Amino acid sequence: MKESIHKILLILWILGLVVFNLRDMGTLDPWILNEFRIPRISGSLLSGMGLALSGLMMQTLFRNALAGPFLIGVTPGASLGMALYIFAGSTWGIGFSFLGSSLSSLAGALLALGIQLWLSKGFESPMKLLLVGMVMGFVFSAGIQLLQQFGSAQEIQRFTFWGMGSFEQLKQGDWVLLLLPMLPITMILWLFRRHLDAYLLGDLYAQSSGVSLVKVRMLLILGGAVLAGWITSFAGPIGFVGLVAPHIAKRILQTESHAKILMPTLLWGGALCLSADTLAHHLLAQTVLPVNPITALIGAPVLLYGLLKRSSSAI
Repeated sequence: MKESIHKILLILWILGLVVFNLRDMGTLDPWILNEFRIPRISGSLLSGMGLALSGLMMQTLFRNALAGPFLIGVTPGASLGMALYIFAGSTWGIGFSFLGSSLSSLAGALLALGIQLWLSKGFESPMKLLLVGMVMGFVFSAGIQLLQQFGSAQEIQRFTFWGMGSFEQLKQGDWVLLLLPMLPITMILWLFRRHLDAYLLGDLYAQSSGVSLVKVRMLLILGGAVLAGWITSFAGPIGFVGLVAPHIAKRILQTESHAKILMPTLLWGGALCLSADTLAHHLLAQTVLPVNPITALIGAPVLLYGLLKRSSSAI
């Protein structure tokens, strides 16, 4: 009953935001509505869902509620991949394209997650996990800054605008592309929900239950990194949504069962991203704010609360 009410309230929240953003559709030029307003609304909603799903997979993989694609370096890795493509691509004679930017972000995200897995072997402390992610973020940021020194004004402008995090650049039909990785990954997670629950209880319990640790980890690694890298290539590096959405869903429902938290996690991610985008467009008159600072203001208190809830012995 609690789970159903939770989902209904989230759906009503999302519908309310959609109605608010389309309240003046009767006076808008149909071309503006179809080419800009609807792609932005649908893109922010689906991007939030994808980032939330990626965050849930990261938290399951590390068995840590404070893991997320941004904090553990996956999103900064995707940003480095995009920077390499934008700044080094012209030097190598590679023209900018949607496919190239997407593949570059995916490669950066997978590289970052692979490094994090290698460095965090044996780490049970959430503080160590976060510190490794922060160090990787600093390293990737340093690499991006070095690449910017050799970029042209046009390349720097393109990367800077992309790096602020925005759904403005989404076009009509991009919602289909956003769904391409999300739908199959969501279905696979649902089919493997019992395996993931067993994995959370430890390697020994999972193996005794007949769960293949290799398959589960490969699913979580590839699925989480692909989602984070894919969405980052569209909307830029959106922080904290992947951490906050599954964290809130688990807190409210008081469970880590994937069957119960999968849908609420998706809804929380969509609601948070759509709320941040709405605030970005309506908080100040005649000014559109970047989405990233708004999601950070939402996510930072949740992260601090999660850290403070941890016992000093765990840290």
